[in-house]
Amino acid sequence: MTPTRQRVLIVDDDPTKRFALNAVLSPLAVDIVEAASGVDALRVLLTQDFSVILLDVRMPGMNGFETAALVRQRRQSESTPIIFVSAYEHGEVATAEQYALGAVDFIFAPVKPDELRAKVAVFANLRAKTQELTDLAVESQAAADRFRLVADAAPIGIFQTDADNRYVYTNPFWSATTGMSAEDALGTVWGSTMHPTTPDGRVVELADTDVGSDDQRVEIHGEGGERRVVVATSAVVPDGGGGSIGRVGTLADVTAEADVETALSEARDKANEASALKSDFLANMSHEIRTPMNGVIGMTDLLLETDLDPAQRDYAQTVRNSGEALLAIINDILDFSKIEAGKMDVQVVDFDVRSVVDDVAKLLRGSAATNGVDLHVNVDAALPAFVRGDPGRLRQVLTNLVGNSVKFTKTGSVTIRTECGAREGDATVIRFEVTDTGIGIAEDKLGTIFEPFMQGDASTSRKYGGTGLGLAISAQLVALMGGTCGVSSSPGRGSTFWFTVRAARARNRNRTKFHVQPIENERACGVPAAERRPRVLLAEDNVINEKVARAMLASVGMDVDSVLDGEAAVAAASERVYDVILMDCQMPGLDGYEATALIRAYAGSAKHVPIIALTAGARVEDRDRCLAAGMDDYVSKPVSKDALIAVVSRWLGEPAALPAAIPRRVTPPPLSIPCRGLTG
Repeated sequence: MTPTRQRVLIVDDDPTKRFALNAVLSPLAVDIVEAASGVDALRVLLTQDFSVILLDVRMPGMNGFETAALVRQRRQSESTPIIFVSAYEHGEVATAEQYALGAVDFIFAPVKPDELRAKVAVFANLRAKTQELTDLAVESQAAADRFRLVADAAPIGIFQTDADNRYVYTNPFWSATTGMSAEDALGTVWGSTMHPTTPDGRVVELADTDVGSDDQRVEIHGEGGERRVVVATSAVVPDGGGGSIGRVGTLADVTAEADVETALSEARDKANEASALKSDFLANMSHEIRTPMNGVIGMTDLLLETDLDPAQRDYAQTVRNSGEALLAIINDILDFSKIEAGKMDVQVVDFDVRSVVDDVAKLLRGSAATNGVDLHVNVDAALPAFVRGDPGRLRQVLTNLVGNSVKFTKTGSVTIRTECGAREGDATVIRFEVTDTGIGIAEDKLGTIFEPFMQGDASTSRKYGGTGLGLAISAQLVALMGGTCGVSSSPGRGSTFWFTVRAARARNRNRTKFHVQPIENERACGVPAAERRPRVLLAEDNVINEKVARAMLASVGMDVDSVLDGEAAVAAASERVYDVILMDCQMPGLDGYEATALIRAYAGSAKHVPIIALTAGARVEDRDRCLAAGMDDYVSKPVSKDALIAVVSRWLGEPAALPAAIPRRVTPPPLSIPCRGLTG
């Protein structure tokens, strides 16, 4: 932050003297304001603060001493240094009395320029330092207030004592645990608050009444006979001189650990319920944010396809990039929450490792080129054509690592290497390396780089952005895939991040690859334009999201019928045959799941119409629920135009394009759940 320039007020009725004083102070890095009288000075002080006031003694109307007395009555200027500039001789002014009025110094004529500059500079610097200390004090108080708010809301008892072990603070949870209000606890000694014969009839047994110990096990028996066991954990607050100003601590209820198996089971159930509530909250939060984000990103994509001048295109691209950054943060939080709750799962399907690596390279090659960085790919020729594992999670980890390397590399290259390692039974160990020539990581940070909210440097998040969760999530995903990860780095020379995964052999080793081309103009995956244009039914209750999806589909030559709820979707599907149905899951009245079930029931043995879920849900449970309801595929909002067109095009493909041995309705194409590029 650029320091604020200090201001100096010159008060003198003689313009010649003001000009001379101004000239003397001009070499100093200060802003100078002039006033021609004491009244003018007081008027200026109503709107501005000053570091130093140079005040003439002899002025008509109100002299300098009278002006100083009034200046001191104003709260904002009661401590502003005042230097009297006087033509009086030494001894003519009762300086002791005038110092009492607020003067910090006197300068007698003739004024010596060097002396005046030195004194003004000293007081200006003192004022600046004082302001810095004041700002720090305000900031410290604000931090203390924030801590108090957090402590008051914390789901654990928190307390603080002074040097005599007397309570100076207890939070609401402490009161709820002990049965003693904060007002009653204030000023009382630790042991006395838990006396065996308290007035309200509580009986308290202490394993150790010495608050000096770090941990105390306390058993509390309430008035109604209920039993509660708590553990008080405290730490000394040092005073800087080797002593202590008290202790801070927590009061944790550990009744379940001391109780029978029933109590332990109840505590476990409560913990599971809290975890479920947290997951539901995050899922709902994600849904509520993703719905408007779909409109923001989708409309921005469409806007970028129009004729824009360079400035407009830059603005629109900035909006889109900001939306993607917000989405990445949301995804990081959701993934981290699922990992913490032990609900992160991996799929096991046949996939081509080379295709996953190529997809990641294609995705990030544009960003690398923008940074002036070359992106290289080196895949081991001995790698099996197909393996079994989770291509989505593998893509997620690779996207995070390569994305980080591109972000932190400003010159040189980023290289993705894939090597086929040792065989372990029916599985193959595949090693992935991402090497860059970027800024590197300090050696003392390498041990914590995969921990949550950790980054290579404290300034990294401010300069490059990111939540500090990407690498932690990647490490957990690698572990779920049966592998390990690590990093080697040198500041200024770059980094190499590596990880391994265990991949089983593919069940269908002779599987043939096929690609479905995106729609071009009037053609939809091999359907001649002369026959008809693909017709899509869009069920979406959000008007903005309906407009976005309709515009995206129409831009590639599809005819779109849209409805606003599930009942209308069922009616439309019964009256007309559609090539694809895009179904929002959460709609008023009949939701997308119920509408899909009815469409499937009414269709009977008729032609199977692909139904693709278009929803703001982003969890594996959301995908499973969509498939269980009879939907064929799943797209998570916000969805880009490319992703939406890709999934619709895949389902518009000729049935013959799929392997003949696999029935179309039994094994649909891979789910189009967008891989989330995590930021480190």
